Amino acid sequence: MKVVIRKLNGLWHLIVGSSQIRTPFLDTQDRALVVTYARRAYPGAKIFQRD
Repeated sequence: MKVVIRKLNGLWHLIVGSSQIRTPFLDTQDRALVVTYARRAYPGAKIFQRD
């Protein structure tokens, strides 16, 4: 599985396949929080980061 982390409209989003999932983190918060969140939600997934 592939998960892409992206900033969009002031929030961090996870893109999983064709689904875009809003996270509870603002884009001003640290990216490491979002990566940790994605790893917990999707264990074993490859995490890619975009701006």
